[in-house]
Amino acid sequence: MTTLPELETVAGATVHGGPQLPRLPGFMESDFAPLVYAAVRACVGEARSEHLLTDAGDRCAIVLGSRYFDTVTLELSVEHVNRKRVNPIFFYQAVPTAVLGQIARDYRLTGPVSCVAALDDVRAEVHELARVILADGGADQVLGLVVEMRPDPALGFARADLMRAVPGPAGRKGTP
Repeated sequence: MTTLPELETVAGATVHGGPQLPRLPGFMESDFAPLVYAAVRACVGEARSEHLLTDAGDRCAIVLGSRYFDTVTLELSVEHVNRKRVNPIFFYQAVPTAVLGQIARDYRLTGPVSCVAALDDVRAEVHELARVILADGGADQVLGLVVEMRPDPALGFARADLMRAVPGPAGRKGTP
């Protein structure tokens, strides 16, 4: 049985929605993707300059969690289907995976990627999955993302935490 490691937060940031939120090219209607991307940028730095994920490559996983994910795109998708106009851009599950793809591309991350929905404490679920990934050896770091949309966009937020395992007795040098 593998023991799950304790987590150490290397960096963290929370970004709130609203009119000040920078737009993200390629994402049209919802604040979901811009919130996630802005939280990552605030947490680890700008992708086009030196940042905390430089050279992380396949040793950094990404875990995205939410209760409802992209409700704005979901509502638009339903509206379009009801009008018999199916538009794959408004497939609500495409937005979370697309923004994770953009983050992975821009920050040159090729490690594991997961999305998790939770009913209660989304951040705790994201951290638990990060612990599993780290215990499995699939990554050395996990970029944990939590995003929650609200009917009032200014109340929506995204949280990014860059985490790694705290070395335990078995992980310390010189310990049998």
